Amino acid sequence: MLASEKKQRLMLKMIMLAIVLVAVTTVSGLADQLAWNSREACEEAAKSIAQGSILLSYCSLCGNEHVEVWLVKGVIVAPTAAHGLFEVNVFGIRLYRSKAAFRETQYSEPVEYETVTVEGPARWFVTGIDLAYVYVPTSEGAFRCLGKVIERECSINVDTISLPYQLLEQAGRQVQRESRKVMLAW
Repeated sequence: MLASEKKQRLMLKMIMLAIVLVAVTTVSGLADQLAWNSREACEEAAKSIAQGSILLSYCSLCGNEHVEVWLVKGVIVAPTAAHGLFEVNVFGIRLYRSKAAFRETQYSEPVEYETVTVEGPARWFVTGIDLAYVYVPTSEGAFRCLGKVIERECSINVDTISLPYQLLEQAGRQVQRESRKVMLAW
């Protein structure tokens, strides 16, 4: 094999590697659109999430993703590893999860949900949220993308998610039970 052929093959391999790296970083950039933001954006988002409220989590750009229904116990704005950027952290309980997972553009309603059956500490969580993939209540049974609610630029496939009336009633009872537990603890 000639030296020029080796150089061409090496060059071709480097070009292919560059293409793969660009594709991977582009996809991962879409996955975390509004995870880290300015303090002001995070504080505005945190004000939109009331303690004791229901929040939905669903990445509409991800493949094979379930919709989760959370009960919010607390919200804080926290600094990230990147200087000057912050994230919204939610402390909550997973109440329900869609029975089916949805591919990127396949979400459709009505959705069937099941109770998250894990008991104890595993049901509780603290997590940083991406404002593009969390939905806040906007009207009875309707939840809208938080990033859109606070008017931030984001790319999503699902703007609004509606919960079935029966599930809303069950979630409301769960909110009341958890509120009583907190009052008993004091």
